[in-house]
Amino acid sequence: MDGSRLKKGKIVAKECAVCGKTKVMGNQISHSHRVSKRAFRPNLQPVRALINGAAKRLQVCTRCIRSGKVQKAL
Repeated sequence: MDGSRLKKGKIVAKECAVCGKTKVMGNQISHSHRVSKRAFRPNLQPVRALINGAAKRLQVCTRCIRSGKVQKAL
């Protein structure tokens, strides 16, 4: 990972630092089929990852961690 997707000097909440996954809006449907809006948020985990040879703390979604897109720092 070269760090190109990292936000330079900007704090972005609820966004994966690797793939850019953010919340998606959808519907919450009750048993009687009443519909209201809700948010589907990504499962972000704090990870110490190697970025350009240096360890950096990132918020990364579990899909990127599982697929090996993040090289963890020791």
